[in-house]
Amino acid sequence: MKSKSTIAIIALIIGQIFWGTSYVLSEYALAVFPPATLVTVRLIVAALILGVVTVATGNLVRIPWKNYRWFLVAALCEPFIYFLCEAMALQRVSAMVTSVILAFIPLITPFLTYFFIRERITFVAIIGAIISVGGVMMVIVEKGGEVNVSIVGVILLFIAMVSAIGYALIIRKVPASFNTLCVVFYMFSTSLIYFIPTSIITEHEEIAGVIALYRENPDVVLNALYAIIGLAITASCIAFLFYSYGVRVIGPNKASVYNSIQPAVTALFAWMFMQQELTWMKICGIVVVFVGLFLSQINTDRK
Repeated sequence: MKSKSTIAIIALIIGQIFWGTSYVLSEYALAVFPPATLVTVRLIVAALILGVVTVATGNLVRIPWKNYRWFLVAALCEPFIYFLCEAMALQRVSAMVTSVILAFIPLITPFLTYFFIRERITFVAIIGAIISVGGVMMVIVEKGGEVNVSIVGVILLFIAMVSAIGYALIIRKVPASFNTLCVVFYMFSTSLIYFIPTSIITEHEEIAGVIALYRENPDVVLNALYAIIGLAITASCIAFLFYSYGVRVIGPNKASVYNSIQPAVTALFAWMFMQQELTWMKICGIVVVFVGLFLSQINTDRK
């Protein structure tokens, strides 16, 4: 059991690293593709990849309707609401601000899990989450202590937070006998029921604009498409698989704390590839984030 939990923690860390880099890639792709279309293309690619892998490895199983209903609800929460709100928010706020606001998920999750499934809240876990968020704030606050954000963007990110917590709660209703690869494949395939109509109905004019841009400057569109494919492979396939596995092993409370890794990764990624400033305050914030993560994982039931 110990080794299983350790594997789950490693999987969560790797998943959060991929998600941390995804904000910058998403911001780049959004310069060409509208949000719903971006996520639709991303999930189509991810579903195709996961479908091939699932069939090739013999992990595809039939899901009974009594269990598939949970997939319909979970897919509505995440990827649909979460990814759509995240993409729309990235049009209004920076990747760094997006990552820090979504890092507040650990503070909200324990209270919602207690309310819905009566999962015990430990004092140390809450302290660890608060410390992590404090470190996150050190990462994103600029000189002068100000961060200019869009109110609409913040509201969209708050909706994304609630939907992510909803997904973490609902996914635990799926029987453990279903392997994670199959679960995520069905989740992405189901989410396309929501994404494809939304993209066609709300963004048909923007889609026509992307097609026109491709005729004039195909390289711009293709580079954005490559970014989406990268998102599908890393953030959607690998990260989502690892996160779903982690939630099913250690639970939504502890799994959600690892969201605090994302802003630190985003800051490092932006510094390395986008020449954004990485100050000593941000470096200290990254250290504080990991201290909070360590505290949140202390088992207070042991003497």
